[in-house]
Amino acid sequence: MKSLQFSVPADTNKSIRIQEDIMPNFYPYFHRHTETQIMWILKGHGTLAIEQNLFTFEEGDIFYLGANQSHVFRGDVDKNEKQKVHSISIFFDPHKKIAAFFHLPEFEELKNFIDTSGVGFKVASKLKINVGESIAALQKTKGIDQIIDFIRILNHLMQNRHLHIPLSSEKNLLNHISDTDKRIIDAQTFIKKNFAQHKLTLNNIAKEACMTPQAFCRSFKKRTGITYIEYLNELRVQRACRLLTSSNMYNISSVAFNSGFNSLTNFNRVFKSVMKYSPKEYLKHYKEATMEE
Repeated sequence: MKSLQFSVPADTNKSIRIQEDIMPNFYPYFHRHTETQIMWILKGHGTLAIEQNLFTFEEGDIFYLGANQSHVFRGDVDKNEKQKVHSISIFFDPHKKIAAFFHLPEFEELKNFIDTSGVGFKVASKLKINVGESIAALQKTKGIDQIIDFIRILNHLMQNRHLHIPLSSEKNLLNHISDTDKRIIDAQTFIKKNFAQHKLTLNNIAKEACMTPQAFCRSFKKRTGITYIEYLNELRVQRACRLLTSSNMYNISSVAFNSGFNSLTNFNRVFKSVMKYSPKEYLKHYKEATMEE
């Protein structure tokens, strides 16, 4: 789907741009921009179409959008609601004015986090209040204090990177791998490579991690904040979304089979639990959200 190249208004006196929008509607066009964007939804709810994926959003949600990720926020239609949109966005380009910070040795981990977060992510639910308060406070600061507070927000997101929900199927957020985490990281890699196989089992995954199934389940949930089956289902549903929205003609049954599901009934149930829409509804909403106006 073709997207418009959007130019974020430049501020010659600042390294980051903070923009507050209070409008009847979200910007209506599928678009992209060279700046990375952190967007906090204070008022409004609807659907985010980003590249080939679709997410619902509501008040309080925070999204990290990578540079040049094609996207559009579409609010739900509600004729009785006059003011539908209130959001605060932070725009920054890590390769321009603020780049000098990331060349410091102490910022190497943060630079790697930004470099590998181009797929974007939805900030974990448990962090939304804290990050939202930090963004609100950021609006009130100036000069050096504003940059320091902004770096603190990025650092907080980095320290909790394993909790965020990726906006693209290519999850490549860098994790600081400690010895205790390495087996779970290896298991995640194994799952990502084999999730479309129908015979993939908990025993296979636990064996790859050199752990018992029970120990693996506990460790995986502790580290990632979700169960391994939730992680597996998300990967399979994300693949299904790509197949559904690709130019190839896939029927629902073939999408299910090629995404790792053994039955159409299970596929429909899992897809709706993850995406909040049935596969047919998802495709319909995706086309509506990304249609050119």
